[in-house]
Amino acid sequence: MELRHLRYFCAVAEHGTFSQASRQLRVSQSALSEQIADLEREVGGQLFDRGHRRPSLTAQGKVFLVEARKTLAAAERTLDETRRSLDGHTGTLAIGFFLWGAGGFFAQLIREYRRQFPQVRLSLNEMNTNMQMEALSAGKIDVGIARPLEAPYDQTLRAELLYRDPIVAALPQEHRLRGRRIRLQELAGEPFVINQREAAPTLHDSILGLCASAGFTPQIVNASAAWSSVLTLVESGEGVALVPAGARFLKPAGVRFCELEPETTHIGISVVWNPQREGPILRGFLRLVRENKERIAATAAG
Repeated sequence: MELRHLRYFCAVAEHGTFSQASRQLRVSQSALSEQIADLEREVGGQLFDRGHRRPSLTAQGKVFLVEARKTLAAAERTLDETRRSLDGHTGTLAIGFFLWGAGGFFAQLIREYRRQFPQVRLSLNEMNTNMQMEALSAGKIDVGIARPLEAPYDQTLRAELLYRDPIVAALPQEHRLRGRRIRLQELAGEPFVINQREAAPTLHDSILGLCASAGFTPQIVNASAAWSSVLTLVESGEGVALVPAGARFLKPAGVRFCELEPETTHIGISVVWNPQREGPILRGFLRLVRENKERIAATAAG
């Protein structure tokens, strides 16, 4: 039994005659009669009573009509859902992000994506860049908002830069330098809190290099893998820190952020994905990101 048998049967039942059904289906009346006869042989009984001028459904035919309509409707839904999936309008999308890097733009981006693709189920996963790289490689997430690619992931993953986040100074609330742009040399005698190199080696090395270019080695008194913990230590008066400007979106109450003069070091924020898993849903998300790239950069800049 094929779907066309069900369509032919329903057409005859709905039009009341083989001749009208054949015209609607654009097949010959003899071919239509033959297909219905094949269907009845497979079912094992008559579906139409042909003893009158117009064929009428038998009791079994009425039962078959109800189920045939259900089957055809289910087939249409399957085709429709498949087509929508091929167009990137239905399915699932797992996104990795880290809070300070996503800044103020991430929530806006997700709201806009949900508006354009309401039938795509989103899975939002907060994780640091290293965790995102591992998850992308293992297929646990589809796309990430992370720092630019580093070895070995730059050989297997793809990334597009969204914007560059400047490095700023994070100071305790009542610090003497608060409220103005500062020269990095002014922090030379301060105790420093820094991110652990294992969590973000490029950023860690960039901060040490920035201090070296200003003529001093920072007096490191504490370190943490999470920027939220670094800022908590600053807020507690443990020391000062050099952090990406996006960290201000963590909104620590007792920390003041000051721009550096001159502004020389930035850390990139990128959208990252695995090209081996790129499908229509992911392409739809990437297209939205690209269309909003200028707005993302402007929002991140505050």
